[in-house]
Amino acid sequence: WDTLSKEGPTIKVSFNTAEGLQPDQSQLKFKDIVFGTVKRIELSPDHKRFIVTIATTRQAEPLLTKKTVFWVVKPRLFAGSISGLETLLSGSYVGMLPGPKPGELQREFVGREDPPILDEHTPGRIFYLKAQRLGSISLGSPIFFRDLSVGEVLGWDIADMAKYVTIHAFVRAPYSDYVHDNSLFWNAS
Repeated sequence: WDTLSKEGPTIKVSFNTAEGLQPDQSQLKFKDIVFGTVKRIELSPDHKRFIVTIATTRQAEPLLTKKTVFWVVKPRLFAGSISGLETLLSGSYVGMLPGPKPGELQREFVGREDPPILDEHTPGRIFYLKAQRLGSISLGSPIFFRDLSVGEVLGWDIADMAKYVTIHAFVRAPYSDYVHDNSLFWNAS
């Protein structure tokens, strides 16, 4: 009874690659808390993706909504910083980031290739910056104010028939209060 009462739903997450994941060893984690174990890895019917079946714990059930994001945590150089070094000893695992508030429950997901740059619960604001060119700016590039890292680049769009680039810049609170219509941003690389 104890074992059954701790079991949660079984979910399926599809990834482009399941590199480093091992059935019955790799775990599902959120904030370093284990919320499940990978049970099976299969090739999708079209042979393009991998379907990872995960047995979750009872605690995970309310977190499994349409807005929940999954990715494979492994050592990587992303956005100018190294992450996932702890997996060198423990092995790769599936990372999970629940949506900002409770929502519609779901059991099948499409996993991301890269970890989310920003936790959805981080207070701050997104600013849209218009530039002639992107230059050396990449996903996760830091935004500095007086040599303090106060935000990150979340992405960009090519707008107005490719005449300019719109950069999506997130600035964390309380620094977002210092940004006004006449604030200047520039590429400091």
